[in-house]
Amino acid sequence: MTEHRHDGLYFVNAWIDFMLIGGVSLFGYAIITALGPGPREAWATSLGGMLVWVVNWPHFSATNFRLYRSRPNVAQFPLTAIALPLVILGAVAASLVWQDAFAPYFVKLYAVWSPYHFSGQTLGLSLLYARRAGLTVDPKERLVLSTFVFGTFAWMIARLESGAQMFVYHGVRYPSLGVPEWVATLMGAAVWVAGGLIVVRVVLGALKKRRTYPPIVLLAPAAQLLWFVAARAYPNYTEFVPFFHALQYLLVAWALQLKERMDETDARPAPEFVAVESARWLAANIAGGAMLFYVFPRLAAACGYPLAMTTGIVLAAVQIHHFFVDGVIWKLRDTRLASPVHVRFSELWGESRAEAAAR
Repeated sequence: MTEHRHDGLYFVNAWIDFMLIGGVSLFGYAIITALGPGPREAWATSLGGMLVWVVNWPHFSATNFRLYRSRPNVAQFPLTAIALPLVILGAVAASLVWQDAFAPYFVKLYAVWSPYHFSGQTLGLSLLYARRAGLTVDPKERLVLSTFVFGTFAWMIARLESGAQMFVYHGVRYPSLGVPEWVATLMGAAVWVAGGLIVVRVVLGALKKRRTYPPIVLLAPAAQLLWFVAARAYPNYTEFVPFFHALQYLLVAWALQLKERMDETDARPAPEFVAVESARWLAANIAGGAMLFYVFPRLAAACGYPLAMTTGIVLAAVQIHHFFVDGVIWKLRDTRLASPVHVRFSELWGESRAEAAAR
């Protein structure tokens, strides 16, 4: 690991970044586990159902907003922006027509890909904060970190998908993968070995007084360990895992959106600019999320299909589309903005660097 100059570790500040990147999920885990294990309760389902409107669904809309907000963006990735929605629409139609032969496997694709996608974001956040800290993670360190992050995903899937069983996603039933039990044991061992190597690296760096990972770099992987491994017996907690994931995403997407709007409009950094643009962006994405996850399933149901089934199929389609789009939107090239790694809240709010450092 090598060190370089950096202009600011946090998007906003230590407290807000810590809470959104993983702190909320850490505190939530402590509270919910103190209540003890047991089945998912009505309060968790109700609260989770309310939060999806203002956090979970808008984070999907924010992905589409970033890709489709301008013609130049669409032109950079025409297959993802234009061809992919047509393919997914065809998969939705096939799922509605062949409800037993096609729909279960379409939903299965979403069910397995979703935690993999979470893992990709977790790793990306760790590397992003490492860059913001002025650190370059060498290939060996990246391999260990990737093994830990994706190992938690593989461990969870291996445990969940062992044996022959059926799952239900809204109105769609789909089968397990029948993963042998020894695979879960192997994945668990890989996670603990990789985690141990990370701890050793941090401890040795501290003892030798060398620059090592700031805590924020490892916060997202630590949170994912709770999401996918430790929380297995706490369904009241797992209800909120998509919410925790969406919080992480919205922090980065929000900061980048504000920076782009400032560059596009030549606006002066000011609290008023941040407030107005943030409100517009959030309102647009709340509306967009409601369209994707509430209106679209009901439009499909209006064609004569059960709402539970159309909900499962359409929600799977929206999220598969999100997985593809999220793979390209951070590669969009705009000469006005180098990279989200350079975005700092202080330059949006109008603070000097000295004021930002003091805060």
